[in-house]
Amino acid sequence: MRQLDETDLEILRLLLSDSRRPYREIAEKVGLSPPAVSDRIDRLQEQGIVRRFTVDIDRRKLRDRLPVMLTLEAEPAAVDRVYESVAALDGVEHVFKHFDGTVVAHANAPDRDVNGWLRDAIDVDGVTDRDVALVADYEWTVDVSAADFALECPVCGNEVSSSGETARIDGEIKVFCCPTCKGEYEKQYEQHSEKA
Repeated sequence: MRQLDETDLEILRLLLSDSRRPYREIAEKVGLSPPAVSDRIDRLQEQGIVRRFTVDIDRRKLRDRLPVMLTLEAEPAAVDRVYESVAALDGVEHVFKHFDGTVVAHANAPDRDVNGWLRDAIDVDGVTDRDVALVADYEWTVDVSAADFALECPVCGNEVSSSGETARIDGEIKVFCCPTCKGEYEKQYEQHSEKA
């Protein structure tokens, strides 16, 4: 298991600024060949560091939409249900679930009765309080550094260091903190495969 190095971080920074940037251009900036850049990006995806490539759209330019911040407080038994229904709501860009039972979302609501849109779209049973605030402006900024990343061992939950173990299991790259955890995972995987 190799820790992220400065080349990986620079590739991530370049992709954050433009996820459609050609591998050839990235390669020129980081001093690698385009196939080497492709391999590194594939590895970052397999490790779950890069989850998807997306587009940042200026939602203020959309017709008949209002950028809003939703804050919903829910009873403990309803938090997961409220979170899932808000996440599935048309126009929601980001949704956050707090430990205190609050669900916060940035959304682009239809330019009509926002409270009606919210009431029609989610099950309000268990919601104890809600607030809808119009957003005047926003900036979404993401930056990365080596200290930001810590891969977790799927067996014991410990942080995987540079001396960790890597294995390809059923086409996916898995990282482990030690050979013991790697062996345990492979053993469990074989047992489940035999039963299936």
